[in-house]
Amino acid sequence: MATSSSLRYLFSTFAAAAILAGCGGAQPGSPLASQPGAVIPSHVQSVTAAIKGHCDAKGGVRVDPCSLDLNASNPGPDTVTVRLPKNKKGTLTESDDCGGPSGIAIVTAGSDNQYTVTAGSTAGSCTATFDYMNHKGKKVLGYANLSITNEL
Repeated sequence: MATSSSLRYLFSTFAAAAILAGCGGAQPGSPLASQPGAVIPSHVQSVTAAIKGHCDAKGGVRVDPCSLDLNASNPGPDTVTVRLPKNKKGTLTESDDCGGPSGIAIVTAGSDNQYTVTAGSTAGSCTATFDYMNHKGKKVLGYANLSITNEL
């Protein structure tokens, strides 16, 4: 018959194993993911861009993706989608330092809060900022930044 201290030890061992399995970060396609009974955290199973991905955003505004690399493998144009806060009592505006004299990229508004990013003729990096403004035109409701790198 097992003593209470051995049961605690056994329980602690299983608890530690479960925690480590959850922190292991097994991803679909990894050897661990193909093992029967492998524990794969739900946040790993579905990949979505979010503020957790080191995206610069505040107030419920999100841009997906929040970073674009325009290069030989991905010459663009690319489409990004801006998610707004649920209150919907504001106006979305976009500003950037990508076009004009810098010539790094062109950010064009589309429909349904989607924007098209096209590579410019100059290599470099720039930022497009999506501000969610209140009815008085003040940026108090939130923002999200899109980092763009043009290597073409």
